[in-house]
Amino acid sequence: MGKAAQPDAVTKAACRWLLSGAIKGDYSGPDPGESHGLTSLLAEETGRTEISLAGAAMWLRLEQTLKPVLQKLDAAGITVWAVKGFDLARTVYPFPGGRPMCDADLFVKEENRRRTLSIFFENGWRKTSHGDGIFTSGLISEIKMIKHGVMAELHTHIFYFPATFPGRLPADLFLNARPIGPGLSGFAWHNALLLVIIHLLTNKTVRPVWWTDICLLCLKVTEAQSWDKFTVNAFRTDLGAAVATVLSEVRDELSAPVPEDTIQSLKNCGDARGTILIKLRRGNKIPTILNLRYLTGWKRISWIAALFQLVVSGIRPVTHHISKE
Repeated sequence: MGKAAQPDAVTKAACRWLLSGAIKGDYSGPDPGESHGLTSLLAEETGRTEISLAGAAMWLRLEQTLKPVLQKLDAAGITVWAVKGFDLARTVYPFPGGRPMCDADLFVKEENRRRTLSIFFENGWRKTSHGDGIFTSGLISEIKMIKHGVMAELHTHIFYFPATFPGRLPADLFLNARPIGPGLSGFAWHNALLLVIIHLLTNKTVRPVWWTDICLLCLKVTEAQSWDKFTVNAFRTDLGAAVATVLSEVRDELSAPVPEDTIQSLKNCGDARGTILIKLRRGNKIPTILNLRYLTGWKRISWIAALFQLVVSGIRPVTHHISKE
């Protein structure tokens, strides 16, 4: 992680404030200004009432627009998992509007992707990205849906192209769910933390809110006494050294509670698949090439056909893995 990825003074102060309990009136760091990524979080602390109200309104609109479809998924016996902001806003932040987001990220099991998508369509949502066919077939892991200006992203994997990261999802990913609401759950804290860190590692730039996400999740993992589970799952991704670098940063710069033995264990396990992270951050269609490298059988043939169709239609191939939210 380069110098540009390091947290700034506002982020450091915000993390200290959050980790100490986010007591109103206790923030003592620099003023974030109007455009910093943590302005919404610190709006009340810095007297920006209008920004605080706007954040609360945004959250309410997002939650209420998704509520009917989540209720229908629950009635159909399908549970979806909230990922990143849509989970953390209501479970680790002092108030939902303090965790800004552009969309709601939802994770669904492979066997439920078709039915979940159809329920969204039945409830008036429409796709904004191409490829519901290649989504339901498993060639890509993400599809964007929109209704009344609200965006939701359905995911079945942490990478946009699952074939670039075969067999690396945590074995206990869908176990020990945290109930959030009808039809909606959160991953166990150690897995929520792992997914957020991998998301950070695959992006060229790091948003301040990702640092606060990780700090608060480290606190939850500590409270749940599940660092051993986190370490095992991080080791199995073959991205251990990269994960250890992030954990070292949040411990040393942001005072997040991270055990030294977790960091050392992951540093020692190496980074066998680290080149994938480098290529994903570079972009330039590299993920598409990686996907072709790892796909086999009918999926490789189908992907080549889909890629040809995109080129003919003039649409640039999608190269990101998950939203930049």
